[in-house]
Amino acid sequence: MAEKLFEIEHQPGGEVVLRFKLPGLAIMPEATKGHFRTARKEVLLAIRSVLDKAIERAEKAEEAKTKKRTKIEVQ
Repeated sequence: MAEKLFEIEHQPGGEVVLRFKLPGLAIMPEATKGHFRTARKEVLLAIRSVLDKAIERAEKAEEAKTKKRTKIEVQ
């Protein structure tokens, strides 16, 4: 039986894990390796985007706590 080049692990509602076998990567064409490098960069950019949004939300929540109300009396 042929050895698998990669394995996929997934549970509904959970994470997806891809495992690539190193000997298999050595026999891949350069174009394929380039696609993997590009995909890695895209994943990192996606993670950056998620982190930026989380930071933005934390800053807004912090800002909302520090705002003080001004009482205006109407006569």
